[in-house]
Amino acid sequence: MEMHKKLKFTEKLSYGIADLPEAANSIIAAFLTMFYTDNIGLAAAAVGTMFFISKLFDGISDILAGILIDKTRTKWGKARPWLLWLSVPTGLSIALIFFIPQDGSKTMQMIYAFVTYNLFTSIMFTITGIARSSLLALMTQDFRERGSMASFGMFFGLAGTILGCSLTFPLIFKLGGDIRAWRILFGIYGVIVTAGLLAGFFMSKEYVTSVEATSGEEVQKISFKEGVKLFFTNKYLILALVATVLVNFVTQINSCSQTYFYKYTMGNEMLTTTLNLVSIIPILIGIVLFVGPCMAKFGKKKCMYIGIIGQLIGSLIRGFAGMTQSVPLLIAGTVISGAVTGLLAVPVSTLFADGIDYGEYKTNRRIEGMGSAITSFSQKISSGLAQASIGWILGLTGYISGQAVQSGITNMGIISMYAWMPAALLLAIFIILKFCYKYEDIADEVINTLENRKKQARN
Repeated sequence: MEMHKKLKFTEKLSYGIADLPEAANSIIAAFLTMFYTDNIGLAAAAVGTMFFISKLFDGISDILAGILIDKTRTKWGKARPWLLWLSVPTGLSIALIFFIPQDGSKTMQMIYAFVTYNLFTSIMFTITGIARSSLLALMTQDFRERGSMASFGMFFGLAGTILGCSLTFPLIFKLGGDIRAWRILFGIYGVIVTAGLLAGFFMSKEYVTSVEATSGEEVQKISFKEGVKLFFTNKYLILALVATVLVNFVTQINSCSQTYFYKYTMGNEMLTTTLNLVSIIPILIGIVLFVGPCMAKFGKKKCMYIGIIGQLIGSLIRGFAGMTQSVPLLIAGTVISGAVTGLLAVPVSTLFADGIDYGEYKTNRRIEGMGSAITSFSQKISSGLAQASIGWILGLTGYISGQAVQSGITNMGIISMYAWMPAALLLAIFIILKFCYKYEDIADEVINTLENRKKQARN
């Protein structure tokens, strides 16, 4: 029954709305470096290093959060309650990042930045993100329903990110353009995130139980050591890990460098608003209209191939647009990349849940929390590396904060971060999937075997 569980529209909707912290995280990643360097006056290289060190702490908290979720037992389930418990603290932590003291020393400002940034990313966003990710494996085992859930998540996550990135500069300027404007706006974003987490809790339900739990016996808690072993002896969880890390790095390096690309390479920072608004329509149309039919007709692997090729072409076009300062080329590359975004990101986001099922098929143990934690840990390391790369590359290429025109070397570094690096990584993802992804060949056997075990356990 769990295998064929059809979810209500409101349950899928709740999964999507609960992705708003991810949108907030992406918006913060897109603007925070510039806020620190241009509004507060911190050195770009120091900010980049702070981001990378923070991600190491963030990764440790991922593992702790995974253990916490796997050990949670409540009437609401093991993952859902964390959306409720941390809804308000998560919203508050977003606002606090931007209350950095203006008149403090650079050392005090860096300490405040480190503490508040990690309060959000290493604690609040980590726990709620792993809880929400675990729900993909806990709400259904039907791969079509998982794909549909992931589409809702991608829709709200990307829509929130794109709208936020598009509206942030105009709203800040409308609110006065000073640091107070940043604080007001990100306080509003915090309220929206809190509402999204509450909706995610109240509108969802966990349906999937393990074979072990179905037997009626007390479920043995999985130790940290055992959880790690179960993860790294599962080839499809390792594949999910590698694929999500690389896709995440592509997304983050592009997103984090876009403000610099539009402002210095293209000479118009308001293109941040224009191009994000241009991209939102093909992205959302692609998610709503293309992903479901593509996965149903061609399967996950070919669907991901189409997404990779489309995004690769879009990245190359945008790179040439930067070299020639051609806005029409930039628009074309943005539209092409946007239209196929979901065809890669949605199926990749379901690989983790498939790996959890495969692990239970092989060992009779499910590790939603630990599996999600290790994947999230590696994703955040890649996000931190992407954010740090912005500061490092800007520093190495001679970026001068506030200077209207940057050097040719700096602009080449910015174009590389925005277009050439994503293109190279997309090619690497294609090669990995081509030679390593074989799960579709055994998916039906895995799920049918698990269902038969549960029937036997009930008898």
